[in-house]
Amino acid sequence: MKRVLFITFLCAFVFLMSFDTCKAQQTGYGGEQEYGDSVQPLDIDTLIPEMDAAAELWLFVKDYRFVTGKMIHLTLQLIWKLGVRVDVEEFNTVDLSPFRIEKVTVGERQIFNNDSDFSVITYILSLPDDAEMGIYTVPAFLISYTDEANKSFGQVQTSTMALKKVPILVETELDRDVIDIGDTLKYTLTIWHEKYVKILEENMKQLNLSPFDLINFRIKEEAEGKLKKTTIEYELSIYELPDKAENFEIPSMPVLYCDEREAGVRQGEEGESPAIQRIATPAIPVLINSLLKKIDVPLERAKGPLGYSQKDIWLKSHLPVIMGVVIILALVANEIKKIVYRMSAIIRERMAMSPLTYAERLEELIAGFDSEVGDDELRQSIVNIDCTLRGFLGALKEMRRDLVRSVTTAKLIYIIRDKKMAEEIVGTADNVLKSFDGVIFGDINRDTIKKAMDGVQEILKEAKRRGYY
Repeated sequence: MKRVLFITFLCAFVFLMSFDTCKAQQTGYGGEQEYGDSVQPLDIDTLIPEMDAAAELWLFVKDYRFVTGKMIHLTLQLIWKLGVRVDVEEFNTVDLSPFRIEKVTVGERQIFNNDSDFSVITYILSLPDDAEMGIYTVPAFLISYTDEANKSFGQVQTSTMALKKVPILVETELDRDVIDIGDTLKYTLTIWHEKYVKILEENMKQLNLSPFDLINFRIKEEAEGKLKKTTIEYELSIYELPDKAENFEIPSMPVLYCDEREAGVRQGEEGESPAIQRIATPAIPVLINSLLKKIDVPLERAKGPLGYSQKDIWLKSHLPVIMGVVIILALVANEIKKIVYRMSAIIRERMAMSPLTYAERLEELIAGFDSEVGDDELRQSIVNIDCTLRGFLGALKEMRRDLVRSVTTAKLIYIIRDKKMAEEIVGTADNVLKSFDGVIFGDINRDTIKKAMDGVQEILKEAKRRGYY
């Protein structure tokens, strides 16, 4: 089965490669093309830093800011050289006060490069809901390791990390970043904020999102535990492009809010009001399809199709196909030859194990049997006749040869005794095999041997009379 799958895969691979090569040679667009001077080969090895210590810990966090009730996902990447064993159990017992550890996940060991391995450890942290706003520090901690190659011990230390609890957090989402002229783009702001924080909604409606036009605006506010969740949905579109080329993006948007509990207020004509604060969203680039057409179509028209000689077409398209077909035919012929050989071997084995073959062998052994020889020679003759008789009985039941030789006399008689086998043959075989067992494993009794040999002849005659072979 594995060989058949391999042949199928090889066939598909050769034909696909040959088809692509032929297509490229005839149209002229199969070669590699580079646009601009900024295209550089990517060397993955340069992205892997070199390790100076036996083990290192790298600390990452998705967002340095968090709000009440939101878990903090802290990621540690542990990297160690070969021959170094790190005590990963210590990750479960570290103290990260003032943060509380909700869950620790230690990843499996993975291959980093040829001389070091790595594992990812994830912490889910939280602060009490009543914690004040401000900056909190994740403390550094030590992890022990053993350098088995140098027979030394050491510790690797993480770096400290500052996280800031803020009263408001903004998340942005864009349903797609590639559009056509006139398409509608959905831009969503999700604002998590404390209940005492008020979002200035009027300002959110009057934002300048040029070059995009605002089609629709929706705002929804709901409670999420101890926080409020304000969702603002914009439907944007673009109908015209400026004459000069530029990068298009949804600009950074200011979110204005105020703290209604704030003690410091500013004086206004209408009375006291809280100080207005601001948080900005990141700008998001958007690709316009029409720009691609302005760049790609002129290049394609300027290059045009390329022609190739018949020699190149034969060498680079037809020849790989012919070679692939020859290889596949050779593999298929080899597999057919092996299958035929295995089938013939099975047929020869079944012919060798047929009841007729065993019966002829028994007749030869009976004809050459001499009861007057010495004890050792007589016992060897009985062993040969016993094995052949067992094979004959097993062949009548289509049993495997190894199974016949491995079962006891009682088990063999139990197997062959059924409605299809005459009881005369089964009963005589039981007596004969038990007599042979007594001679083989006990004392030689020539009278018993004579009766057993007569029983073998009766088994053959009765089996032949009944048409068993």
